[in-house]
Amino acid sequence: MSKHPIRKIVILGAGRLATNLSVAIRKKGYEIAEVYNRTERHGTTLARKLKARYVSEPELLTKEADLYILAVSDGAIPEVLSHLKCGNQLLVHTSGSAGMDVLKTSSSRHGVIYPPQTFTMKRLVNFRSVPLCIEGNSAETAEQLTSFAATLSDQVFSINSDQRKILHLAAVFANNFTNFMYVIAQELLTEKGMDFRMLEPIIRLTAARTASGNVAEKQTGPAIRGDMDTMREHLALLSGHPDYKEIYELISQRIIEKGNKT
Repeated sequence: MSKHPIRKIVILGAGRLATNLSVAIRKKGYEIAEVYNRTERHGTTLARKLKARYVSEPELLTKEADLYILAVSDGAIPEVLSHLKCGNQLLVHTSGSAGMDVLKTSSSRHGVIYPPQTFTMKRLVNFRSVPLCIEGNSAETAEQLTSFAATLSDQVFSINSDQRKILHLAAVFANNFTNFMYVIAQELLTEKGMDFRMLEPIIRLTAARTASGNVAEKQTGPAIRGDMDTMREHLALLSGHPDYKEIYELISQRIIEKGNKT
């Protein structure tokens, strides 16, 4: 058994990640004692949901919690940490890009719990299917965080800060950039009076096909086939969208080059 069992938790933040994570933690029977958030309205809303106490300043948080979870935007991390001193109590952040060491001046026991997932307020996710990536500043801390994360998720991974930054970058390509491709597709269809929902089946199929195995082998489309006639026709259709034309050309060229190497 850990020398520092996790029973009482403090949440710092009340945004989409903080809300989804804290609700999942509360459902597992942990006590969430306090919630801090810079905006009182959001902080009190989450605190009521968790049956916790809202705290308006980091300095006023209880010193007796077993785990402090910093779930704020990356830009807000330094400001919050400048007012947060946890001593020997366990402190983690949830950022994909901030290093673990940013926490070392606020706690001697610190680490990271990073979920590579997009969250919303309207529909809370089931954390059992959300990967949780763990890092600790000691073997004991890493083990404790891994055990805690395993009570929330079926997918727990141990990765270091450098790996986590690459994972965050990869998630931008896989999620944020992919969504922008949907934005382009929707705009092109809307201009011609067509419904984006016609693409939903192929979007779902593509996601299902790339869920496992070598995704490069799943590449389809005119570029991988070397269908230059179709590509020239597509580029002509994009003459009114020079920015989208540039994206089409760049990605198609990279697909061709990648295909030639395999």
